[in-house]
Amino acid sequence: MTQGFVWWSESGGPGKTTNSMQTAAAIGRDGYDVLVWDLDPQRGALTHYCGYEHLDHDGIPEDEDEEEAYEVDPTIMDVFFDNTDIRELIVETPHFDLVPGHEDLGNFESALDSSGRRGVDEFWVIRELLEELATEYDIFILDVQATLNTLVDNAIIAARNVMVPIELTPKGDASQRGLENTIDAMESGFEKMGVDITIKGTVPSRVGNAKIFEQYRDSMKDRGVPLSPFSIPEHSLLRYTWGNQMDLFTFIESDETRQLRSYEEHVPLAYKVIGRWMTGDYTYHEAINKWDQVKNDEMGDADPEKLLDGADSEVSA
Repeated sequence: MTQGFVWWSESGGPGKTTNSMQTAAAIGRDGYDVLVWDLDPQRGALTHYCGYEHLDHDGIPEDEDEEEAYEVDPTIMDVFFDNTDIRELIVETPHFDLVPGHEDLGNFESALDSSGRRGVDEFWVIRELLEELATEYDIFILDVQATLNTLVDNAIIAARNVMVPIELTPKGDASQRGLENTIDAMESGFEKMGVDITIKGTVPSRVGNAKIFEQYRDSMKDRGVPLSPFSIPEHSLLRYTWGNQMDLFTFIESDETRQLRSYEEHVPLAYKVIGRWMTGDYTYHEAINKWDQVKNDEMGDADPEKLLDGADSEVSA
């Protein structure tokens, strides 16, 4: 059965788009058919990250010899409201397929008004499309903006599983608590329709102090929130992937990029473990155990899968 995930936080900057990109690639490398949805109307979001920035806005061509404005046609909004087949939009990346975003997503609310889709029906726009594609993909990953609005509501109701990137700071914890309250309210509002929304996991970023990690881990455990046993650091490595417009795994295998430094090798491993946790290939406790087994190992010439699968073999032997 197809699983859906939305990376979402009520605060900006903790890594929603980066985590969407890297977990999608990690899961795709395990043989799953993954479709990622860019639902952020801002420029420089996931569509740009994947190298398709010419699809996320109307404008002037970069070629200085061409002065005429261009219009991207069709866009995701045409799929939502003009009966365009979503397959006309889907583009490929090395490890997953992408539904490009577009700046016109900022008009989602007004388009709902014009379409007459109000009331309960307004929250099912994206869910209907996921159900249409359920036989073609194993995993859906949705990347959204931080602002809570009807478009984000649609994404959450469509995916049902929420992955939360969080900074372990008082501000980040306040955002997390607000998100938990929002999810509880949404689930209560749609309970009669069988909508079960779950915080699947919380992944901290930019953690440099083990005591701080333990403090927030204990607090979230008391609230029943599954906190990843490892964090995503603010390495220059991830900024390099943005600059090269490629996922981390393509980056480390490309002849056009640099080799990983020894202190960076745990980053792709972390994303592999998170990806397998998301898909259910690892339970939460198995993810913790796998991470403990490999976190201090050097990959050398091995790829992340080989190192993790080697650890799996040692356990079963």
